[in-house]
Amino acid sequence: MQGKHRNPLKHVAAWIYREHVRQQLASLVRWTPLTDPQPGCTAIIGMCSRLPQVVDANLRCLIGARWPELKRIVIAVDATREVFPLDGQILAAAHPGIDIKVVHYSARQSEFAERIKLPFVYCWLSWCLALAEVNTREVLIHDYDALVFGDTLRRRHEEFVRSGAVMQGVSWYSGNGLWAEDRLATTFEAFVQMAWLRSLPPVSLFNKVGVKDGRSVDYDITLCIQDRLLRPEQRTCIPMDLDELVHPSQMIHQYTMFRKFPGQPLPCFSMPMLPLFALLSGQVDAFDRATQSLRAGNRGAVDLAGDGTPMNLQQLNMPHIDWTLKQMIQAVLMLGLPANPSLLRYGQALYDHVGVAKEQRHGDFTPRQREWIQMSTA
Repeated sequence: MQGKHRNPLKHVAAWIYREHVRQQLASLVRWTPLTDPQPGCTAIIGMCSRLPQVVDANLRCLIGARWPELKRIVIAVDATREVFPLDGQILAAAHPGIDIKVVHYSARQSEFAERIKLPFVYCWLSWCLALAEVNTREVLIHDYDALVFGDTLRRRHEEFVRSGAVMQGVSWYSGNGLWAEDRLATTFEAFVQMAWLRSLPPVSLFNKVGVKDGRSVDYDITLCIQDRLLRPEQRTCIPMDLDELVHPSQMIHQYTMFRKFPGQPLPCFSMPMLPLFALLSGQVDAFDRATQSLRAGNRGAVDLAGDGTPMNLQQLNMPHIDWTLKQMIQAVLMLGLPANPSLLRYGQALYDHVGVAKEQRHGDFTPRQREWIQMSTA
C-alpha cells in the first residue's frame, strides 16, 4: 500500500480509531439545511480561548480587508461562556463596521474536546458551531492565525460567485497521502457555498481515513466530501501571496499539541509567531518577554505564548526561523507599523537558541523588508 500508511495493519488501525472518534462527534453538533440563503458572505473563525491575543490582530486585518458582500463575522469560542465570557457586541465596538456574533461550546462539547485535546476536533467543532449560525449564500472559512491584507478577498469572492464553483481554496492540498493533482482545496481562507455544506450532516466534514486510487489517505476537514461529492470543475483555487496573506499555518494545532504533551519535542515551526500576535493585540513587551524566555537556556520549556505552556523547540531550525522572521516583518510592513528593534532582538535570540552561527543569518528577505530591518537596527 502507498500513501500515508504503507502498512495495511496501521491503515486499518488508524481507520478504526478515526471512525470511533467520528461516532462520538456525530451527536455533538446539529444544524438544519439552509433552504433560503441570503445574498452575501459570512466569515467564520474558530477561536482558541487560551490564545485570546490572536483575535484582535485577526479582526483588525479581516475588517480592514472587508468588502461590501461580507455581511457578518461569526466567532466560535472553544470554551463555555462561563469560562470565557467573550461578547460579540464588545468585539464589534472595538472593531466597528460589521456585525460580529460570538458562540460558545456547551459544557458537553467543552468537556469532550478538552479531554482528548486533538487539534482537529477543536477545529471541526468550532467551525461547525459557527457554520450553524450562517444564513448567507457563501461562507469564508477564515483561520484564526491568518492575517489578510488588501482587496484580494473581494476579488476572490467575486470570482467564486461568477464561476459557480462550490468551493474555492488558496492552494491544493498536498500531504497525508493526497497529492496536489487530486485538486482538493485546502480549507483555510476557503469560500464555500453554504447551502451545499448545510445539506450534509456536520460530522461528514470531519477528518476521515480512507483509500483513494490505491493510496492510504487521511482526509483533512472537508477534503473527503470534496473528493466524493464534488466534480473537479466545482473545486477551484486562487492563490494568495505574501502581500495578501500572512499565515503561520498550524499555529493553533502546534500550540494545542504542546498543551497535550507539554515539553515534548514536537513540530514547532509556527510557535515563534506567537509574540507577533500578542504585539498586535497591544502587548508592547511581547517580543522582549519571549526573548527573555528563549535566553533562560531551557530549550525544552520555552514559554512563547506567555501563559506558562512549556514548548520544546528541539525541532526548530534555521529555515523555520528565516521563514518566521520574513512572515513577521511582512505583517508589520503591511500594517504600517514603525521600526521595531525588539523584533530583531527576538529573531537573534531564536537563532542563538538553535545554535545558528551569526555569519549564517542571512534570511530570505525582500528589498522592502531589508529596508525595514535597516531602519530597526539604526
